[in-house]
Amino acid sequence: MIADGTHVRALGGLPSSLNDSTLAPFFGPAGLRLEDWVGSSAYEDADQPTPSDTDRAAALKDAEAYLVLYFAAPRINMVIADSGIVTFKVDGTSTDQFTYLKPRDLETLRQGWLRDAVSACGRYIIKAGVIIGVSPAVDEET
Repeated sequence: MIADGTHVRALGGLPSSLNDSTLAPFFGPAGLRLEDWVGSSAYEDADQPTPSDTDRAAALKDAEAYLVLYFAAPRINMVIADSGIVTFKVDGTSTDQFTYLKPRDLETLRQGWLRDAVSACGRYIIKAGVIIGVSPAVDEET
């Protein structure tokens, strides 16, 4: 695990009240995905106290954090209602209100974080002649 909850919250603009235990289940899938992209040696090096390539380690830390957001988004701080996924929203300084994040909007958000992950570590991805951004229809969720 290269990234930590503090880094994930910072990149995702998540509140500090979202604790590490809520994010913990998503580090495994994020780390596996990133390791598939960049290879075991690059991933393991980035996890060292003094990595051999600090720029690569920083890029992989960001990429892993974005992947945690990608995997966690459907499940954190959300309630599923008949009309969609409910998220809490504060509208300026006026009264609080609930808004509904539709599945399409949620997937748009997730795909943005997936693109951010690829962008963060793109120069370190092992080129294998495959498309990195996998369609949600075939993307395995863990």
